[in-house]
Amino acid sequence: MPNGPAATGHVGTRQPQMLDTFDARKVKETYHLEPHPETRRLIDSHPGTRTKPMRVLCLGMSRTGTMTLFHALQKLGHHPYHMTVAIMSPRTSLALWGEALRAKYHGEGAPWGRAEFDRLLGDYDGVSDVPCNLFAEELVAAYPDAKVVLQTRDVEPWLRSMDSTAGTINRWRGWEAVAAWDPSLAGPFVRFRDLVCPITFRTMTDFSSPQTPARQAFADHYAHVRSVVPPERLLEYKVQDGWGPLCAFLGHEVPDEPMPHVNDAQQFVFAHALMWWLAFGKMVGKVSLMVGVPAAGIVAAVWWRRTK
Repeated sequence: MPNGPAATGHVGTRQPQMLDTFDARKVKETYHLEPHPETRRLIDSHPGTRTKPMRVLCLGMSRTGTMTLFHALQKLGHHPYHMTVAIMSPRTSLALWGEALRAKYHGEGAPWGRAEFDRLLGDYDGVSDVPCNLFAEELVAAYPDAKVVLQTRDVEPWLRSMDSTAGTINRWRGWEAVAAWDPSLAGPFVRFRDLVCPITFRTMTDFSSPQTPARQAFADHYAHVRSVVPPERLLEYKVQDGWGPLCAFLGHEVPDEPMPHVNDAQQFVFAHALMWWLAFGKMVGKVSLMVGVPAAGIVAAVWWRRTK
C-alpha cells in the first residue's frame, strides 16, 4: 500500500460483542468537557465519582491477553475498564488520559491520585490494558484493597504481536495529515498515540529488530510492577492458565463455561484502517467544500503521490 492502510471489509477473527460498559448518557455529559476555570485541568471538571469499590488491577502490557481478561472479568461479574472503553469516547477519554500521562512523565501539571482516578474510573471495579497499566504505583496506592493481576507472555511472541498490530498501523503514512481533519476520532487518537507509544514501548514502529528498545521496555515494566505490589496482592498470570488460578485469586467460583479467548489482532488493524479512511474521507469532503470537487480531487491526488 503506497500510503494509508489497505481497505478491507471483513475481519478474520471473532469480533467481541458491543461492550456493556459503554454509557452513552455519561459520555454525552462529558463530551464538551472544558478545563477547570481555576486549576485548568480537564479532570477537575469531570463529574464522575466512585460508585463501586475497585477490586482488581490488571497491569500487564498490551497484547498479553488484556482483551481476554477484560471479557473474563465480565463473566465473573466485574465491570472493568479497558482501552476499548476509552476509545468509545475518544475526544474526552483520550484527552483526560493524555493529561495524566503528561503530568506523570513530562511534569506538566499536578499528578493524578485517588481523587482523579475516582472521577474517571468511578463506575468500574477493574482495569486492564494501556493506559491504566502505566499508572501501576498510583493505582496500587490509591486502591489498597484491590488485587493485582500481572498478566504476561513470552517476549518473542509479544514482539511479533506488537509488530503486526501497533507497529503495523503506526507505519501507515498520512496519519498526521488526515487526523487534522477529524477532531472527533483520528485527531484524539493520533495525539494519544504519539504520547503513549514512546512512554510504553520506547518506539513507534520498531518491534522486530534484535535491538528494539521495546524488548527492554517490556522487561522493565514487569520488574517495576513487581517492585510496587506486595506479593500477597499479586498474581502472575498467563491467559493460557485458564479460570483456575484467576478465580482462586479473586475469590470466585470457576464458571461452567470455557475461558473466553479473544484474539483481536485482525480486528485491531481493521478498526484503525477504518478510522484512517474515515478521516481521509472527511479531509476530501471538507476540501471539496472549500475549493470545489474537481480541485479537491487534484489536491488529494497530489497529496497521495507526495506521501508515497
